[in-house]
Parts: sequence; C-alpha cells; structure tokens
Amino acid sequence: MPHLVLEYTANLLPDFAPMQALHRMNTVLLASGEFVPDHIKSRAIRLDDYLVGDAEPGGYVHVRLHLLAGRSAQVKMAITEGLVAALRSCVTGPDGVPVQITAEALDMDRGAYSKAIVDNDNHA
Repeated sequence: MPHLVLEYTANLLPDFAPMQALHRMNTVLLASGEFVPDHIKSRAIRLDDYLVGDAEPGGYVHVRLHLLAGRSAQVKMAITEGLVAALRSCVTGPDGVPVQITAEALDMDRGAYSKAIVDNDNHA
C-alpha cells in the first residue's frame, strides 16, 4: 500500500514524461515517512478521450492515491500537496493550453483489502 494512479491527457505529450512524474511522486510518498518502498505501486494512464470545459482545449493531470484508512486529514493533505508540487515540476502544457493539476487521497477499507505476494524464488 499505497496505490497511486496518475491520469494525464494525451495533449501533454511529448513534453510530459509519465515515468519521470511517477518517480518524483514516489519520492514524495517515501519522504512522508508513511510508506515502505516495496509497498508503493504506481502507474500512469494516458487519456486519449477527454474534455476540459466546453470550449477551448485544455489538459489535466490527476492523481488518485488509494490508502488504507487511518491516516489523519493533515497527513493526507500534506501528501497530496507534495504530489501536486512534484507534478508542477515536470508538467508543461502546449503553448496556449492551460493544464490543471489535481490530487486526491482516498481511504480504502482495511477490512476489505487483501494482498498476496508471489515469490517464485522460494518454491522448491
């Protein structure tokens, strides 16, 4: 835990590097002291079909951070603010296209979360 899902609009390419963004956000998560490195799972999803408003083209980057429930609102806010700051450092939009950067932290029910680790090296 956690699961980080980055969604970004295709019009940010080729200037946006999703892997760079994931690395920067994982750094934020580790710096928070809330997570173990091997437990962080991050991925990026390019959005080819999207709409921002109803007139001018726009772009956006949105991060959903799924966490096991139990962290304070202050901790979650500090983490989401750090994620937005990390993204600001690596997001540039095409000329004349405003880019919105947003992040949210979502609680997952601890009682409804299961996990298994398959390690093929330990099978005899």
